[in-house]
Amino acid sequence: MRRAVEGDTVILVAGEPAACGQFFSSAEPRLSVTAVRHGGVQIFQVKGEVDATSAWRIDAAVMRVLPEQIRHGVVIVDLSDVTLFSAAGITALTTARKLCDGLADLRIVAASPPVKRLLEVAALAGELTVYPTLDRALAGS
Repeated sequence: MRRAVEGDTVILVAGEPAACGQFFSSAEPRLSVTAVRHGGVQIFQVKGEVDATSAWRIDAAVMRVLPEQIRHGVVIVDLSDVTLFSAAGITALTTARKLCDGLADLRIVAASPPVKRLLEVAALAGELTVYPTLDRALAGS
């Protein structure tokens, strides 16, 4: 297990409970979801390809932290490092939004072109709270 502390951000990798920062790795090496705490905010950094074989990892990560986040209120799914984003990713995000509804504030970072393009085409930018950068999502603006 590796632990790194940067300011008030704690990064825990492998074997920790999700609310504290467990690393989620798909069976395929094309996707990883890393949970990072930034103060009271839970951030999921998604890297790689989000498709039908891997998108469920996003929902699984959100479900595992909801009991903890009910107290803190903010869950961010950072898709900045996503290289492929399919319709399964859209389904995962809408499911995550439904899971958080009334329990936590779900914010999506859509900085990568594949994610921005699909959210625009699917007309979900209004249904999901989408930010262009992680800094803006953290600030809530």
